[in-house]
Amino acid sequence: MAGIGCVVDRPPITGENMTGLSLPTPTLHTGRLRLRPFDDADADAIFALHSSAHVLRYWDAPPWTEQVRAERFITACRQMAEEGTGARLAVDRVSDGAFIGWCSLSRWNPDYRSASLGYCFRRCGVGPRLRD
Repeated sequence: MAGIGCVVDRPPITGENMTGLSLPTPTLHTGRLRLRPFDDADADAIFALHSSAHVLRYWDAPPWTEQVRAERFITACRQMAEEGTGARLAVDRVSDGAFIGWCSLSRWNPDYRSASLGYCFRRCGVGPRLRD
């Protein structure tokens, strides 16, 4: 089995307690994916993702009906990074640059070296498929 390669575009994080520490949101590269900070241009793609009843069928909130929700989402992503409470990253496919969703780490707990992982990806069968 081949290993997964990953390149991180920022210096390593050091220190004992990172709570409240503002850290730059990294950009991560693999052979097929790029994880990067959100920018304002992502608002339409985020809205399309979160307005899909199929994508959100197991969430505890209904699909979005207002575009302003996407703008608030991007603002919240930046606030998480500034406060040092987590990171949400947009996920793009390297082959064509298509936005396919996002992932996050939040609720840092430096004492237990733990965090919560979250993600939201577009519905399978929509757009070009990722190869295994």
